Amino acid sequence: MSESVPDKVGKAEPAMSAQQRRFSTGKIQTYKEFVVGSKSWFSFAVFELYSLLLSGLPGVVGFGSRSLVLPFLLKNCSSGSVLGRGVTIRQPHCISLGKGVIVDDFAVLDVRDSEGSKDSDAVGIDIDDRVFIGRGTTIAAKGGRVALGKAVNIGSDCRIATQTSVRVGESSLIAAYCYIGPGNHLRGEDGQSLIENDMELKGGVSIGSHCWVGARATILDGVSIGDGAIVGAHSLVRENVPPNSVVAGCPAKIISKA
Repeated sequence: MSESVPDKVGKAEPAMSAQQRRFSTGKIQTYKEFVVGSKSWFSFAVFELYSLLLSGLPGVVGFGSRSLVLPFLLKNCSSGSVLGRGVTIRQPHCISLGKGVIVDDFAVLDVRDSEGSKDSDAVGIDIDDRVFIGRGTTIAAKGGRVALGKAVNIGSDCRIATQTSVRVGESSLIAAYCYIGPGNHLRGEDGQSLIENDMELKGGVSIGSHCWVGARATILDGVSIGDGAIVGAHSLVRENVPPNSVVAGCPAKIISKA
């Protein structure tokens, strides 16, 4: 186990990730960087008013009010897109919504940039037309980009996260409780805590069009899933999946091909 490092007041500081070190200072400037990134203090104030007054507003009044204000907060927000009650958005200037997008209650759209949250084509969340994101689902772009194609349907309580890239093709279905895109902590030298090590990144996850990922499936970083493929429920996908094939198991194996 790694030794604790003394902090400024002499107390032992536990091992932690770089993100924890950056955002656990308790300073208002750090909180601003966490929720709106490098944007101005005026943008921060507008975002805080939105969070206080509109984010949790129920019913059709809430839907309507958020739809009117979101175009001024997000990078892009097309007509007919709505956010449910209690949806968390972080760094909204890096989030784009196409036409008719529905984000159900208590979902999370979370953008974080390790280089200071500057607006960049390399960092953000792009959600195309007619996408549905289920209740309690988290989409997290931590220094990378998540892109959801037209008419993608994501079930409740999923987590899609990346430090590089996650792309889901048109009309693909992601069932409830799926976990897509996590990297792995590298093992360091003897005595070094895993939590402090760099992540092993393998280029992200690509899911083709018209795919179906079953409930509670896990798709690891570096995996590519071809068009029309089916991933069985509870599967652990560590290797690429050919188009129009069916895989299942832990680890997932091909059980049939078109």
